[in-house]
This record gives sequence, C-alpha cells and structure tokens, in this order.
Amino acid sequence: MTKVTQPKQQGQGLVESLIVILFISISVVTLLSFEHYLSFSTNLTQQQQDANILAIKEIETLRDFQVLNNLTGYSSYQGIVSGTGTATIGNTSYTLTWTVTANTSPTYKIINVTVSWTDRFGGSRSVELVTEAAGVDPSIPGSFM
Repeated sequence: MTKVTQPKQQGQGLVESLIVILFISISVVTLLSFEHYLSFSTNLTQQQQDANILAIKEIETLRDFQVLNNLTGYSSYQGIVSGTGTATIGNTSYTLTWTVTANTSPTYKIINVTVSWTDRFGGSRSVELVTEAAGVDPSIPGSFM
C-alpha cells in the first residue's frame, strides 16, 4: 500500500493576497479622509486666529485714546463709538462689528467686538471679544476707575 501525500502549500494563496489588498485599500481611504479633515481643521484654526488678531487690533485702536473730550488731531474717549468695518486676509473676508455701551458711574465703556466670516464650506463663523475702556484722562498715570 502506497501512501499518497499531498504537496504542502508554499507562499500565499489568492484569497490571502486579496484580503491584504483589501485591508491596505481601506487603510489608505481612511488616511485620506483623515487628512481632509485635518486640512479643514487647520484652515479653520488659521481663520479663527486671524479673526482674533483683527478683534484685538480693533480693541486696541479704540482704547488708544489721547484725550477725554473731542479735540482736533487727537483720538478721544468720546470718539469711542459703535461701528463696522471689513478686512481681507488671504482669501477670507472678515466683517468687524463693534458695539460700545457707555456707563456713567463709574465712567467707562464696554466694547464688544464681533468678527464674522464664511468658512470654505459655506458655514458662518464668528469670534467675539469684550473689554472695557475707563473714562480716565490718559495724562494722569496710575489712575483707577
């Protein structure tokens, strides 16, 4: 009686190769999808940073008064009023809106700056900063409200 032996398989078969190719394909598609998300997230973070810088610059401009009452050639505390503006950084257009609310006892103004823009997917975004400006003569150092 002769024994019939089957030859042992050497290497990979077709099924194993297809499974590996399928696994690699799914991994690549997942990585590309994640890269797209990271790209959008990075772009949005840059736009938010630009909006914050614009808001801070506007606040500093409003708070940088030289005299209390309106005087030709000088920026004044009385000149701190509500308004709007626009700015473009890169390919993004920003709309700035600032609202000023005056208080009398003690004398100070609340400045609310909102910067809004449209992201690259058409979503509406905004950043809001709030500060106060004391109605104290800037020529008097060390004054408190």
